[in-house]
Amino acid sequence: MTPAVDMTARDRHLRLRMNAATPAERLAAMRLLLERSWAMLQRNPEGVAHFRSRNYKARAISTSDGRMPHGT
Repeated sequence: MTPAVDMTARDRHLRLRMNAATPAERLAAMRLLLERSWAMLQRNPEGVAHFRSRNYKARAISTSDGRMPHGT
């Protein structure tokens, strides 16, 4: 088996597990994922800066003269 086939089987298994979970269990899993990812970002200041920069750029709306808000 190739890694891609293994990954597909793993993804299928995880999808079945999540589909069998209750909404409360799904929310708890998402909460845990968010907590772990935020903790990982907090350990890496450059990662936080990159996250914020990318987040601001994704939300940016250009002004009528073509400038971007937030000093970008």
